Amino acid sequence: MPTMYSRQLLESHVHFLLGGFPGDSHLAVLRLTASSLQRPDLIAPIMTVELSQPELQSPGYFFFGAYQAEQSGPYIYDNYGNLIWTGYGTSGPGNSHGIHVCNYHDEPHLCFYQGNQMLGYGRGHGVIMDKHYKIIKSVEPAGSSVSMDEHEFSLLPGGKTALLATYHPRAADLSAWGVSDGFGWIQDSVFQEVDVESGELVFEWRAMDNVDVAEGYVGPMESEVAGDGRTKESPWDYFHINSIDKNAAGDYLVSARHTSCIYKISGRDGHVMWRLNGMKSDYRLHNFEFSSQHDARFISENSTHTVLTLFDNGSNGFNQTEDFSWSLKVELNHQTKVARVLNRYGAPDEHGGLLAKSQGSMQILPNGNVVSGWGNNCFLSEHLEDGTPVFYGWIALTGTMIYRVYKANWTAEPLTQPNLVVYSKEEENTAFFVSWNGATEVTHWKFYTAEDRGGPFDPVATVKKGGFETRYQHNGYRKWAYVEALHDSTVLSKSSVEKAFVPTLALRPACDEWACSMSHQIGEEDANDVAQQLEEEEQELEAARAEIERVKDGRKMLAINLGAGALILIGLALVSRSSVRRALFSVVAGCSELLFDVQERSMYKFQVGRGQYHRINGA
Repeated sequence: MPTMYSRQLLESHVHFLLGGFPGDSHLAVLRLTASSLQRPDLIAPIMTVELSQPELQSPGYFFFGAYQAEQSGPYIYDNYGNLIWTGYGTSGPGNSHGIHVCNYHDEPHLCFYQGNQMLGYGRGHGVIMDKHYKIIKSVEPAGSSVSMDEHEFSLLPGGKTALLATYHPRAADLSAWGVSDGFGWIQDSVFQEVDVESGELVFEWRAMDNVDVAEGYVGPMESEVAGDGRTKESPWDYFHINSIDKNAAGDYLVSARHTSCIYKISGRDGHVMWRLNGMKSDYRLHNFEFSSQHDARFISENSTHTVLTLFDNGSNGFNQTEDFSWSLKVELNHQTKVARVLNRYGAPDEHGGLLAKSQGSMQILPNGNVVSGWGNNCFLSEHLEDGTPVFYGWIALTGTMIYRVYKANWTAEPLTQPNLVVYSKEEENTAFFVSWNGATEVTHWKFYTAEDRGGPFDPVATVKKGGFETRYQHNGYRKWAYVEALHDSTVLSKSSVEKAFVPTLALRPACDEWACSMSHQIGEEDANDVAQQLEEEEQELEAARAEIERVKDGRKMLAINLGAGALILIGLALVSRSSVRRALFSVVAGCSELLFDVQERSMYKFQVGRGQYHRINGA
């Protein structure tokens, strides 16, 4: 039976995933915390898993770009919902879409779009990243085209050429659509095939040259991304290209959201060879319908049949043709001119399905499993070929979105080192926190400790890797530590030497054996309360100073011979505030006051005027 989790139970968890243990029957995604100690700069989306049958899932990792997230960027997660890699920052500014494993120079790489988010399109470029997460190539449109759009960037088999899209505003006569006081503007959907190394144009196709604007179902201002057609800043997007594919014969497959149509384009001269759906469909849809679709892909083709896949949104947020969105595998019969659904995959949601008003993807994996990304819903799923769901998860219920989801095998060797934090509450036990962003081959961590930074270091434990961040509690304490990343017994890398963090006495009440609580920003009311509290404490400190002066003046003193002939003055000061009440014996020695804390059995130096106690030595 699949493992199921209640969304009501899980949806309240936010911020950062520590991860868990591959192979556990209970998913590691349940192990959540507010932050990561050794990578506080990273705030990755949580993968909340509602359904999982790992033994039936395809091997590999999930790849997607999360945007409108706290840290938008490319991400990789495993079958258990554990974070593997966040590319936030290293992938460049702006958003990243369509991250997937691609073949470049006969080696697996990562390919994705990176750039600025516009209203329904993008301005950016294509990125090729190697197994070290180093950007080694940037791909741009050829000729005089505008910047690359976000909807497509993929390398064709062999990795020599790339498919990409651009959105190009053009002046047009839109008097038939109510724009008659001057130029109207249309957003032309363009795709190119370009040579990756030289940047030369191999092929270009423009929607305005081949598809009449009357084929669009979405008029000016009839959707949130359609534009009004009156200015070049808001051109009318009548076509809205959102995927491009190419078959072995050299022809292309194009999906257009605003015409609800899929086009086969001749690779020889660019003419439309056939249309599926839309106003001028060449095929009758037998047992299905679709609209506002995404991600159309060739699966197989011969002289009589074409099999393709697509993500049927069934809605654009303004018009709706279905209750739920679907991933569809479709067969076209070129002789009968009938199209029929071979397989249909819906979101295994507790509400019966999901309706994606934008975005979405479908991928058939080598073992026949199907991965779907549910667009603006920010959910992803995996099904067996027969439609049985084996995985269902999400990274956000609102706000954050995923354009496409892919799955593939991936082996990475980050150039960075593992990150380690060492913590001990009272210098007895030690907690270790370790992660290595992007590493895929680590199976174990081996911890070493020493009393001095220069060593010698002794191994104290070897621990199985657990999710993105592994936590380990050791019975014992030494000041310095480092960790080795192991693949079985082979050392892959090691961290820098780190000093254990030991909280002061003042901080210790906010700490446990693993860590200290996270401090938080305070509001204006809280700030006023704190200011009043500080003022009261300053008054008490003034009273304490006066008491010390009285002790020095001999108004409360007791002479004691300590055996060395030195006369030391001892005074007793009682602090009145309940939160800091302590019995303190003052020993006057030069300009310093040495205070013996009766409760903590430690010697402290009291810095008058700062309200701080600094440990000198243990009793």
